[in-house]
Amino acid sequence: MISPLILERPGRWRAAGLAACFLPAVGLAVPLLWHAMTGQTGSSIGGSFTDAVTTSMIAAALVGAIALLVGFPAGVLAALYRLPGGSTLLALVVLPALVPSLLWAIGWSALTIRLGSWAIEAVNSMAGIVLVLLALAIPVVVLTSFVTTRGLAASQVDAARLCGGERVVLLHACRHAAPAAILAAMLAGVLTLSDPGPGMSFGRRTAAADILTSFSAQYDFVLAGRQSLMLAGIVLLLCVPLIVVAGPRLVEAVMARQLNPVRPIRSTTMSLWGVILLAVILVVTLVLPLMGLLLPLLNGVELSRAIDALRRTGGNTVYYSFGTGLIAALLGTACALFAGRSPRWRMFVFAAALLVLIQPPALIALGLVGLGSSAPPAADVLLRSRLTVCLALAVRLFPVGVLLGMRAWGGMSPSWAHAAAVHGVPLARYLRRVVIPCLAPSVIAAALLVTLLAAADVGTVLLLHPPGRQSLPLNIFTVMANAPESLVASLCLIYIVTAAAVLAIALPCLKGGAG
Repeated sequence: MISPLILERPGRWRAAGLAACFLPAVGLAVPLLWHAMTGQTGSSIGGSFTDAVTTSMIAAALVGAIALLVGFPAGVLAALYRLPGGSTLLALVVLPALVPSLLWAIGWSALTIRLGSWAIEAVNSMAGIVLVLLALAIPVVVLTSFVTTRGLAASQVDAARLCGGERVVLLHACRHAAPAAILAAMLAGVLTLSDPGPGMSFGRRTAAADILTSFSAQYDFVLAGRQSLMLAGIVLLLCVPLIVVAGPRLVEAVMARQLNPVRPIRSTTMSLWGVILLAVILVVTLVLPLMGLLLPLLNGVELSRAIDALRRTGGNTVYYSFGTGLIAALLGTACALFAGRSPRWRMFVFAAALLVLIQPPALIALGLVGLGSSAPPAADVLLRSRLTVCLALAVRLFPVGVLLGMRAWGGMSPSWAHAAAVHGVPLARYLRRVVIPCLAPSVIAAALLVTLLAAADVGTVLLLHPPGRQSLPLNIFTVMANAPESLVASLCLIYIVTAAAVLAIALPCLKGGAG
């Protein structure tokens, strides 16, 4: 009989399990590296791609700085003080990050057309790219600041309040959350390097847009592989030193779970500032681009054609998103279990998960394309089907499940396993009666969150989907240049309403899973 204590003890099985979890993320880049190094037909990387990388890096730096400036104080205030409709405001802040960036680009373009030439020129520039990318970066910083501040103990906050009032509370809370918020802003900026939506929508050359163009328009796999590897190298060069230096502080802050956490209080002044900051964020990332999306509907709603498009793509979208969510949640939770309570393993897993998450999506997708091009027909199920899309998205997004899984595992007391071992409870029963019920909220939360993120993906689906198996966001992307504005707006409205409904259903699970 295997004792439940095995889950609390070190062992070689932990290293083997972690290697198996992270191997796909590393292994899928090997075929791409091989083709890029040995390919003779691909074009060489020229100065135009270097210029595109420069544009992307400038946009990422601006996005990270603005997200930190706005999202950091908003997250701290939302954690410390009761805001009117605070939960709803936070959910609305998160919503833009779960919608394809190309939809917000369409919204800004439609809005500026009605405002005049000055607005069109302003948006069809670096400013437009930054505005669209803020929809992803700001929620990351807000949530990181919020979770880190909530990691403070109530006794710490009460002591600071007795010492010097709200000014001292804010000062110490900001000092506590600042390192995690700064790292989150930098990582969010790096994540935007891999988003092709704004560049392709506004006609600006960005690194991610160039990679998609090289493969899907020029059919140059070797060039796309070289560009992806170059972008991945830049990402690693930027982030590895950052994670090594600041990673321990971030994992300690984000994973902290207080038995007596800080409780928000009522404060008219501070609550007002918190609501103002969140309102500004919502206006920029949600309200204005949503107005641009909905304005064409004033000329008529293409409901029948939109429903027909939904009928053709809805099943594929559900398959891709929910399949990815299930695989990523199980893989991430298994990874958290293998890491256990060892600070060394938890730090390794946290750093490795972040590095996987920030890698360009095209790196994994093109690796699968390279494998599929030389694999026998018997491998079609894994390498040339809808399951291929799910696997590619899951390998990239399973770090979300890792973070929630490690947080949930940290909330389980080691004494439970000791008590089970003393009473002779076998491992299988302990897993079934204790571990699985405790981790279930985390698994469900990770699955739903990854489902929303996967549904918003366009680049991976574009590169890997089988013929005739488009998702709804990809369908919008392919028709937006030639279809009537009212049809594009109707499709966008259907997607946003669906995403908002799924987010509303997921919120209780996300709260339970995040603790």
